[in-house]
Amino acid sequence: MSEKKKHSGKKLKFPQDIIAAATGSVAALPEGMAFGVMAGMSPIHGLYASIIGPFIGAWTTSSVYMVVSTTGALALATRGALHGVTQDEKIPVLVLITVLAGLIQVLMSVLRLGFLMRFISNSVMRGFLSAVALTIVLSQFEDVFGYYASKHSNKVLKALDVILHYKEFNYYALGIASLTIILTLYLERTRLKHFSMFFSLAIATLITFFIKISALRLVGHENKIPNELPSFVFPPYENIPDVLISSLAIALIGFIQGAGVSHMRPNPNGNYPDSNKDLRGEGFANIASGFFTGIPVGGSVSHTSVLTAAGAYSRWATFISGIMIGLLVFTTSGFIEQLPMAALGGILVISGFSSLSREGILIIWETSIQARCIMGFTFIATLAVPIQYAVLGSVVLTFILHIVEASNRVKLKALIVADDGFLKEIPPPSEIKSNEVVMLNPSGSLFFAGAYVLKDLLPKADHATHSVVIIGLGGRKEIGSTFVTVIKEYHEYLREHHCILKLVGVGQVVYHQLDRTDLLEEIGIENVYRFDTELGRPMMHARRDGYQWIKQQQ
Repeated sequence: MSEKKKHSGKKLKFPQDIIAAATGSVAALPEGMAFGVMAGMSPIHGLYASIIGPFIGAWTTSSVYMVVSTTGALALATRGALHGVTQDEKIPVLVLITVLAGLIQVLMSVLRLGFLMRFISNSVMRGFLSAVALTIVLSQFEDVFGYYASKHSNKVLKALDVILHYKEFNYYALGIASLTIILTLYLERTRLKHFSMFFSLAIATLITFFIKISALRLVGHENKIPNELPSFVFPPYENIPDVLISSLAIALIGFIQGAGVSHMRPNPNGNYPDSNKDLRGEGFANIASGFFTGIPVGGSVSHTSVLTAAGAYSRWATFISGIMIGLLVFTTSGFIEQLPMAALGGILVISGFSSLSREGILIIWETSIQARCIMGFTFIATLAVPIQYAVLGSVVLTFILHIVEASNRVKLKALIVADDGFLKEIPPPSEIKSNEVVMLNPSGSLFFAGAYVLKDLLPKADHATHSVVIIGLGGRKEIGSTFVTVIKEYHEYLREHHCILKLVGVGQVVYHQLDRTDLLEEIGIENVYRFDTELGRPMMHARRDGYQWIKQQQ
């Protein structure tokens, strides 16, 4: 009987998914068009992505609630990737970029690279996302102010150029954009908050249509919206070398955004989504979107928030929303062509400002000077260079910072036997005395720069003879080639002064690494002590053997 009740409870939730899907589809429609324009394409390509992304992503991601759809960051990156491409070549190149980004994401998922997200610092993320939000706002200045003569490709310079030509503003465009912004902000405080953008666009379009403002640019002036399914297009694979970096950047942006969005809310079973499976789902959605001429898609904060707030219960909500967006597009294509570009610009200005997290920025600002500098550098870099290069630069910066931070965490302590028989940590000596056993315990990462930091911390033996240095490895799972080189050089240095080196707590993998690099033979098998679950035992054995060796030398 309890099973029957559970089953009927699930059935009762399906109407809730339909209501959430209807709400989400109406809210997604204006953003899909706006992001299509932001990507440098016709609004229809943003709408195609808004249909296909949720349709495919609903069943291929690990997250039940994440909506895979258009985003501002991906649209900006796509625009940068398409810069300099002729109008006739834009669609084939867009298809190639989107499909290739999807394939890269699927490959990253197969290689289980989702763990890389933990290496991207919050400072870098906040600087990048804040710059993207500001860029979204600045990129709409032409449509909002109605001045289109700027020749600059950089969004900051273009926006500045628009402001400097204030005498040439189209005040009809400014009025419609302002009306759209005011209406949207007002409706967001009412029960119609999920439909605020839709109703604002509808009202702005009706005003433009009935007043017959010929000075306004409309969507239909440059882009015809077909009321038919998108055609299947094969990408021009010969152009892969030209767009590989851009596709990689788009794949990384989708990966970063998706990882953040999917963890906004746990799945119904209480578990948080698997980042690798989410990445795989985004990849499949991008491949499908690309083949049907849609712009790149990823985890959308706004679409996911609307759907969950509207009461989405299962994956069906996301799936049905994609179908409903398709129905809206094919039944209202004529109306979409009458949309003022200024109104779409107003929608994107709101979208950009809403993406700025004042709280997140303040947290980083108050953390440390280093955090401020990293956030500021990433922010300026994202504004100064094309977004796809800014993304790659931010990722490289993150890994460099991680390596530097890990190397700074390397500490070295000496161990002595306290009066109670337990090991006690003390500062390491700078110089080793003769006939002495020195037990050392390094902590922190010993890869790359960390190994060189350890090298500088190791005590000197210039005036010592017949001494023993013991280095505890604490059961480390693996060591790098830099650490092997440091240990090899230190062993040779000690041997020159008639001292020996012992390694303690060596795990199985590390033991094989020492063997393969011939370091095991050089140090001597008798001087390598395997890892033991009783942590102090190998160290004490090495200490005892060390004193016996010293006694034999006298």
